[in-house]
Amino acid sequence: MKYSFKIFKSGVGTIWYYAELEDEKYYILNNFTDSYWTSTKVQEIIDGIEASKEKPKGEEYIWANEDVTVYSNKNGVLLIDMMSQRSGETDPEKLGLPLTHKELLTFLEDFKTFVAENS
Repeated sequence: MKYSFKIFKSGVGTIWYYAELEDEKYYILNNFTDSYWTSTKVQEIIDGIEASKEKPKGEEYIWANEDVTVYSNKNGVLLIDMMSQRSGETDPEKLGLPLTHKELLTFLEDFKTFVAENS
């Protein structure tokens, strides 16, 4: 998975952090865009995913914002595109992105570093 991180500064001083993914398959990760990210908030998600690696279905770690929901358990990680769902998409293939723990944790560690360096 190839990606880069960007910031957008609004005219009122708000900083938006977002990811640009090279492969459209990973588009859902763009939904992590927000102006309220801190490295501590990203670390909380990392910790939740780490703690869920051995948890069975039904006891998964869940994190969400208004655009994406993350489910993590011993089977891996599933991201649900809430933006597409709100716009009427019903195809599970288009709404969900299954990832390994390692894939999402690597992305989040890189994102945390980017946020810390640009805060």
